Amino acid sequence: MLTRLALAIIFTLGTASAMPAQAGDVLTGWTRTGSVYQRLSLMQGTPAMCAALCDDDGQCRSWVWTPAGLEDVDSRCALLASTPTPQRAPQRVTGLASDITAQIEAAAERTPSAREISALQATLPGQH
Repeated sequence: MLTRLALAIIFTLGTASAMPAQAGDVLTGWTRTGSVYQRLSLMQGTPAMCAALCDDDGQCRSWVWTPAGLEDVDSRCALLASTPTPQRAPQRVTGLASDITAQIEAAAERTPSAREISALQATLPGQH
C-alpha cells in the first residue's frame, strides 16, 4: 500500500505541478514579478553574481537577472522579498535564495505525517 502511495505522490508531483523546476534550480527563460525591493545595475553581471547578492541579503527570498541590452545598457539584478511563481520570460534567469532552497529540500525529505498520508490515500482510486 505504501508503494501505491509513493507512486501516487510521484505521479501527482510530476504531472500536476505547473512549476518548471525543483528547489535550487536556476531557471533560464523565466522571471518572477512582484515583491522587488531592490534593483541593481551590474556592469558585467551574471546570474551567479545575482544569486550571490541575494544570498548575502537577509531580506532576499528570490532573484531575477536580466542581461545587458534587454532593459538597460548594463545587466540588472532584482532582489525579491518573496518567491512568486515563475513566469516565462525569454533571456531572463531566476532562482531562489539558498536558505529557501534548503527549507524546501528539508521538507521534501521528511516523513509524511499521518494526516498527510490520509489525505494522499483519499486521492487514490479504489479502496484504501
